[in-house]
Amino acid sequence: MYYRGVWITDTYFTGHIHQVETTLRRSIAQIVRAGSGYVRLYIGIASGHDHWTALANRVDQKKKDAKVSTMYLLYRSSSLANTTELERRLVNHFREIFTEDALWNSTGGGGGRRGAGPNFYVYLAVSEE
Repeated sequence: MYYRGVWITDTYFTGHIHQVETTLRRSIAQIVRAGSGYVRLYIGIASGHDHWTALANRVDQKKKDAKVSTMYLLYRSSSLANTTELERRLVNHFREIFTEDALWNSTGGGGGRRGAGPNFYVYLAVSEE
């Protein structure tokens, strides 16, 4: 579904971070592979009762300025600590692969505002320009 011109996907993984981390790394790598047209990426956390509202609330001016075209929902958990740890690991992993211009997370994960839950989601925002 689209929100403010950004396509938001609706499938995600659940489970302990040790069970899903490798799969999410592969998923992200496949999404942003060479030739995909995506040139910038951002890995973040959203929170709320449902994934749609949580991710729609993250379509902010910063993402609009970065020309984000798609936000991929990746992971859902009821644990902020686990979600933050997974985000940190993913950002650190892709920071080794992509330049600072391509991966525009300003911190190594967990740097955004704290959500209230009850569910927490890791997402990937991508830009084509």
